[in-house]
Amino acid sequence: MTTALDLPDTWAYGAGVLHGGWLLETITEAALQQTTHPHPLAVSAHYAAAPRVGAADLDVQVLREGRSVGTLRAQLSQEGEPKVSVLVTAGRLPEAGATPRHLAAHPPQMPPPEMCIRNEMPEGLPRNGILENLEIRLDPATAAWAQGSFGGGAEVRAWVRSTSGREVDPLMLLTVADALPPVTFELGIAGWVPTLELTVFLRSVPVQGWLRCVQRARLVHGGWLDEECEVWDSSGQLVVQARQLAGYKQ
Repeated sequence: MTTALDLPDTWAYGAGVLHGGWLLETITEAALQQTTHPHPLAVSAHYAAAPRVGAADLDVQVLREGRSVGTLRAQLSQEGEPKVSVLVTAGRLPEAGATPRHLAAHPPQMPPPEMCIRNEMPEGLPRNGILENLEIRLDPATAAWAQGSFGGGAEVRAWVRSTSGREVDPLMLLTVADALPPVTFELGIAGWVPTLELTVFLRSVPVQGWLRCVQRARLVHGGWLDEECEVWDSSGQLVVQARQLAGYKQ
């Protein structure tokens, strides 16, 4: 099934680049209309080229509709050229606040939001749709770059919530999984960090409130880096695990 979309500039930043996490949420939301399963469980996207604001076509194919899991393929195109290809595994997430059977991880430790640094664009620079839609409070210990120096570590920790009061839901988590500043900033590497591939595992329906996020890289080498992201809800539940391959300018 092919649907015509109009991609607004709401989540654009820099030179009109659309945020990859928001694109993933938008595409997944449309794909879920073609299945009876309510939630995304695993979503994987390949970004062939950066979509631009304006008209786009989204083609969604149902690969399998099982009793507990549905599998869908979606492709976003503009002017006949593929931009983003996504595979969605849909099902039903555990209810908010449910106790996991096993959890070998802990929420990142950081100061409360009011003691963290609000991530804002300096005056005179292009607008940033991410920061207009999400309030991101950076842990000062991993945001030396925002304080005029560099920390040297490949990790960023932050609190995140909607600026409009939107309640946290599984689809919003897809955007948040790609919302933190790239770890390259803390390493003293400036510039755009385009995502090539992004995979997000959603683990639970989130409890309302601030989201606690940590993003880290294991290897930054040869113009490419990995970024692993965990998102924890206000109850201390792990709700997202994500990993992406991105590029940087050497």
